Amino acid sequence: MRRLFAFLFFLSNLSIVFAQVSSVVTVIPQPVQAYVREGKFELKADTRIHFPQGKPDWATAAQYFMGVAQAATGFQLTGLPFQTTPASLRENGIYFLPDETVERSEGYQLEIMPTFVAIRARTAAGAFYGAQTLRQMFGPNMGSSTPVKDSTWTAAACIITDYPRFPYRGMHLDVSRHFFPVEFIKRYIDLLAIHKFNYFHWHLTDDQGWRIEIKKYPRLHQIGGCREETLVGHATDAPPRFDGKKYCGYYTQDEVREIVEYARKRFITIIPEIEMPGHASAALAAYPELGCTGGPYEVAKTWGVFEDVFCAGNDKTFEFLADVLKEVCALFPGEYVHIGGDECPKTRWKACPKCQKRIAAEKLKDEDALQSYFIRRVGEILSRHGKKLIGWDEIIEGGLPAGATVMSWRGTEGGVAAVRAGQYAIMTPTSHCYFDYYQSDPAQEPLAIGGFLTLQRVYDYEPVPSTLIEEEARFILGAQGNVWTEYIPTPQQVEYMAFPRACALSEVLWTPANKRARGDFLRRLRIHFRFMDNMGVNYARSYYDVKASYNGGYVSLSTNDAMAQVKYTLDGSDPKPTSPGMYSPIPLSKSTTVKAAALVDGKFPGRVLTVHYLVHKALGKPYTLSAQPMQYSGGEKYALTNGSIGALRSWANWVGLQDADFDPVIDLENTTPIQKISVNFLVGTGHLIYPPRSIEVFTSNDGENFTSAGKRDIRVDELVGNRIETVSFNLGGVGARYIKLVARRYGPAPKTGDKTWLFLDEISVE
Repeated sequence: MRRLFAFLFFLSNLSIVFAQVSSVVTVIPQPVQAYVREGKFELKADTRIHFPQGKPDWATAAQYFMGVAQAATGFQLTGLPFQTTPASLRENGIYFLPDETVERSEGYQLEIMPTFVAIRARTAAGAFYGAQTLRQMFGPNMGSSTPVKDSTWTAAACIITDYPRFPYRGMHLDVSRHFFPVEFIKRYIDLLAIHKFNYFHWHLTDDQGWRIEIKKYPRLHQIGGCREETLVGHATDAPPRFDGKKYCGYYTQDEVREIVEYARKRFITIIPEIEMPGHASAALAAYPELGCTGGPYEVAKTWGVFEDVFCAGNDKTFEFLADVLKEVCALFPGEYVHIGGDECPKTRWKACPKCQKRIAAEKLKDEDALQSYFIRRVGEILSRHGKKLIGWDEIIEGGLPAGATVMSWRGTEGGVAAVRAGQYAIMTPTSHCYFDYYQSDPAQEPLAIGGFLTLQRVYDYEPVPSTLIEEEARFILGAQGNVWTEYIPTPQQVEYMAFPRACALSEVLWTPANKRARGDFLRRLRIHFRFMDNMGVNYARSYYDVKASYNGGYVSLSTNDAMAQVKYTLDGSDPKPTSPGMYSPIPLSKSTTVKAAALVDGKFPGRVLTVHYLVHKALGKPYTLSAQPMQYSGGEKYALTNGSIGALRSWANWVGLQDADFDPVIDLENTTPIQKISVNFLVGTGHLIYPPRSIEVFTSNDGENFTSAGKRDIRVDELVGNRIETVSFNLGGVGARYIKLVARRYGPAPKTGDKTWLFLDEISVE
């Protein structure tokens, strides 16, 4: 208390004016509290970095800052260890100071004065996070890995008090579907460290590849580390296509140790994932005796869920896993090992005599209970090595093993069930945390697995379910962003899919909920983009994407960035800085191609939006539907008559109904001669989007009595894969005010019996 009083007295004598979270603090994630003062601290070639002697972790934090600062500035900074905390701080010094009065273990206080900088923390981890904040305070050029010439290195004077909201702040990377070199894994870890993540979930094994060397079982990487070829295009494409190229890769144990040590120096704990009992094709290809049928098995060359899994009735399976996990535990010093536990079909177990014998001998209820037995035995293996088990939320099925931590990915239910059982949960639902999903208009994005997760939706995520009371909420450790790589073959594409969504998640996990503000985050993100530019990060620029909407004969264009100006053309050419700006809605009098892009600081950082508008007699006309779309409404009030046809991968532009017929009635508002009516429908059988059985058109003058004007039966079994189909009807100039179109649903999907979707877009009338 005496120290705090003296510190405040010192500040008051400087006549410093404080301002809460000023615009000069552009750090991501947002600090808990920031007060700005007059003046700046300048980093110079002779600035000294002071840190405590005999504390290796503190030296690591200080040396990390020295390294990144030297890389960007070209200065050869000097580090000076001290034996006792200095009573006064010298001019032109940056100090890393242990301070037991800092309450939070990962918290810090950053004091930037015109004459010195002090980072106070209780732990070296807190000091490291303070150094990351200081790095950003020096501006975007501090992200450069090569010296930036003619740059002045100043940071605004301020006091920042900061600590994380959650103890678990994670990012994941799947290296099984696609393998990434050691240098990129290190770069990925660096990107996580900048954003104050403290866990890296390394998904090392799956059906498509075993990526870690196990000395006792060399065939795991020799055979399991290679697949014969890889799927080209989407898994739902029919027929499937392959590249014909053998695909191999694994990390040696020496490389794993190198990466673990690299992460340790950035205060990141690596959690290895060894998948079991499902997603085991690669392991079974190497050691077929561990499966229920004995094989032969192959390393999967397609994506999905496979029926061949580890045999739960075979004691050799558990001997194998004990040996594997012994080596894994020795490589990773963290407290957690992830064992997967997800998407494990029970087909083989139901037919396997050994598994059925195990169920009987252990008096288990069914195959779900057998999975729980399996997970429990693996948990016992890990506990012998002093490790804790983490699994995906399927480990709850059949009974949650005691002491296990649940990663809740299929919504929040798994996490809620875990905490109500008194066990910890990490939230990672597909709705907010799956960064392999599309992040912008799929029609303009690289091929992805599907889904749709925008930057804004990630930022709006609340990891603690509202159904939990305060006592239960403490069992939510945090959350994690997942990067599954079926459709992410290169390091550049990993960066594109992960960032800037990981920036948003970092703030969700670090900053207090009541301090978060989307508008302010976007302001800071625009500056942070320059920091990542200097790092050479291939982040997605969908933040600058332009959106178009149609209403009442006019097109409006908008973008997320309030500082950006939307430029557009109507002649098919790309926008230029001199093109017209979007100041008022654009009238549509004829069929037009609108191209638009966001202009920022004289440049177009995002993509060019291209929308083809078809002007026809039903454009903008109102219609009614007896069954209302819920999830897929087309994004606009009159999506079926807005003049724009949905794209193949842009489901958001289509109007979709599940297990229902389409029957829009369009009011042309006056009796109108009609020559032709056309309607488009989407086929995506792999996503349960099926063609209609038939389409019939009716006309009416009073809206009550309709006359059929034509019908088309669709040969649905010939329409597979992903495609757009158009059906047209020639009416020969018949006059009508109302048009009714009836598209009859396909019905249950073949083989599975699942409910199917019917997607329609743009009903054009000529």
